[in-house]
Parts: sequence; C-alpha cells; structure tokens
Amino acid sequence: MDKKRFWPFLLVIPLIAASVAGWFALPDELVMQVGADGRPSNIMPKLFGLLIPVAVGAVGAGIASSEGREKHLAGFIALAVAAVITGLTFFMNL
Repeated sequence: MDKKRFWPFLLVIPLIAASVAGWFALPDELVMQVGADGRPSNIMPKLFGLLIPVAVGAVGAGIASSEGREKHLAGFIALAVAAVITGLTFFMNL
C-alpha cells in the first residue's frame, strides 16, 4: 500500500478543526452569501454551514489521492476551495 497516496487527507484536519472552533465561536445561523445590496441573501443553520467546507475538502482529498496528474491537481484545487469557503464563512460571521 502506498502511504503517499493518503497524505492529502491530512489537509482535511485543519478544516475539521476550523469547524469545531466555528461551532463555539459563530452564531447559530450563518450568513453564507451577501447580496448586491449588502444584505444577507443566504442564511443556513450552523451545522450545515460548517460541514460544507469539510465535505468539499474530503472529496478533494479523495480526488487528490487517486492516480493521475490531472486528478491530483483537481483534488488540490478542491481543497483550496474548501479553505476559501471556511475563511469566507468566518469572515462574514464574526
């Protein structure tokens, strides 16, 4: 078994840690999108809002650990998108 194929899953650990921190630090309803007029346009419960980046990161890690150069890049892009979603969630809700 090739151990190097599973190291992208280590990049999901900070996403999980951010979700746990967000559970305690963020309000019960999270603003996930702000409309053109500056008002919140998409509000969702905390649980779903915090699990979205973890799910995207887990899918990205799965793709990044598969074989093929193009798949590696796509997986790491998905991991980066998950990190950006996490950052934006904290930025808009703190």
